[in-house]
Amino acid sequence: MRTKTTLSITSARKNIFNIAEEVQKGDTYYTLTERGCPKMVVLSAEKFETLLENKNKNKNFCLADSSEKKYASQVFAKTLIIRDESRVVYLSGDKQESKEQEEGLIKAQLYVELIEKYKYPLNLVELGRYVKVGPKEGKHYIEADVIVNSERGNVKMIFEVSNFSDFEEKTDKVVCDLFELANSLSWIKKPEYIVYFSRTCGKSENKEKIIAINYAKFNTFSAWKKAGRPAENKIPKFQS
Repeated sequence: MRTKTTLSITSARKNIFNIAEEVQKGDTYYTLTERGCPKMVVLSAEKFETLLENKNKNKNFCLADSSEKKYASQVFAKTLIIRDESRVVYLSGDKQESKEQEEGLIKAQLYVELIEKYKYPLNLVELGRYVKVGPKEGKHYIEADVIVNSERGNVKMIFEVSNFSDFEEKTDKVVCDLFELANSLSWIKKPEYIVYFSRTCGKSENKEKIIAINYAKFNTFSAWKKAGRPAENKIPKFQS
C-alpha cells in the first residue's frame, strides 16, 4: 500500500527524524508544502535507487565525487539530491542548459557540505526560497539558493551560487541581490553573513571561490563598496 502524507515544511523541520524512519516503510513518502503549495518530496533511499535505474534516459543527470559519508535523499520541487557513501547526485526535472546544470550541482554540493563539513544541523539548512524584495511599488522575487537559519528561527546566512567561470563577471549583480535578500529577511534579527559561492565540478581537485560579507557590519551594497569590499574567503562553521 502506498502511503502519502502531506505536511508543511515548518512541521517537517520539527519531525525530520520521524519522517526519515517512516519513509523506510513500503512505499511511504511525504509531500512537503510551503504556503499550501507542494514544494518537495521526501522518500527512502531504496525508492530513490529505483528511480536512478532510469537515469540514462534523463539527460539532466549530473554526478560528482565527494567525501565518504552517508546522507539522506530528498526531493526539492523538480530537483533531486542524494548523498550516498561516495558521491553527491543532482537530478533536475527541468530541461536545462549545461551551465544551469553546473549551477544546480554546485548548489547541491554546497547544501551537503554545510551539513557534513561545516556541521550545520539538517533542520537549519534550507535549499531554495523565493523572497519578495524591493520597494512597495516595485516588488519582485529573488531566489535565495541556500539559507542557513539559527536555532531560534532567524536567518543566519544567505548563499547565492554561480558557475566557476562566471564568478567575477557576476559578482556585483549577485552581491547586490544578496543585500536585497538580507534586507527583506531581516524581520527580527539581521543575518550575520551573506555569501557568494562557486566551485569547480570536474574530477580533479575542487577549487572554490567564496566572498563572505559581514552583513551585521555592512548592510548595504554601497556601504560595503565604499569600505573597499571587505570580505572573508571562507564559510563560517556552525556555532551552537
